Amino acid sequence: MDRTHIQTVADTIAKAFAPNRIILFGSHARGEAGPESDLDLYVEMETDLRPPARTAAIAALFGLRTWSLDVLVHTPAEARRLSQQPTSFLSRIQAEGVVLHERR
Repeated sequence: MDRTHIQTVADTIAKAFAPNRIILFGSHARGEAGPESDLDLYVEMETDLRPPARTAAIAALFGLRTWSLDVLVHTPAEARRLSQQPTSFLSRIQAEGVVLHERR
């Protein structure tokens, strides 16, 4: 999957959910992705959905696909709390990830 396709995925999510941020992380962000690599995205957005339903709602945008999508979704309050923990997975995503979308 090339960066143009990855950005199209992020733009689709941004249009549907108006998130605060979308960050690419994992092998695609590091430039180490192979043909079997999944697309790892972090999405920060306002939602009342429980965590599994958040991921399902985003995945549903793309229906049947030939690529694997792994999405981690937090609310802004959850993101603030986790960002204060330097060893959290979110701290690593923020430090090493590539921002694909940020609401202004």
